[in-house]
Amino acid sequence: MMDIKSERGYTFIEMLIVLFIAMCLSAIVIKFSLKVAETRELERFFTQIQLDIQYIQTYSMNQREYISMKFESSSRRYIIKKDIFTQLYERPFPKGVEFMPVSSSVHTIIYNYNGNVMTAGTIYFKTPQGVKKVVITLGRGRSRVE
Repeated sequence: MMDIKSERGYTFIEMLIVLFIAMCLSAIVIKFSLKVAETRELERFFTQIQLDIQYIQTYSMNQREYISMKFESSSRRYIIKKDIFTQLYERPFPKGVEFMPVSSSVHTIIYNYNGNVMTAGTIYFKTPQGVKKVVITLGRGRSRVE
């Protein structure tokens, strides 16, 4: 006698449906993770600006020298200079971040040899998440991001 084996498997349509669901879920996860990565990059950038402002203030007090941080919209970066000829370092803006020189009340932050800010004001940036501003207060020149 012949035994007929029943081979049951998945049909082509069932496999396509499972593949479609898996691709939809992975697309959602990728889109969400890119948004989170962009947000974190912006947070790191503005935290780095605050840390650099604290650094130049400490540097000016320690070395008893004037020091400046200049924001450039054309080259999309900011530069920290000890004097006209000595550049300590520069940092580029992340993708999607633009310095808004027209709205900003200050383009160059200068600290004197006592660590006091000489150019207080507000610096505006256009980001994918909206307009952010860095406020430099008078006196000790603390900064905050809003």
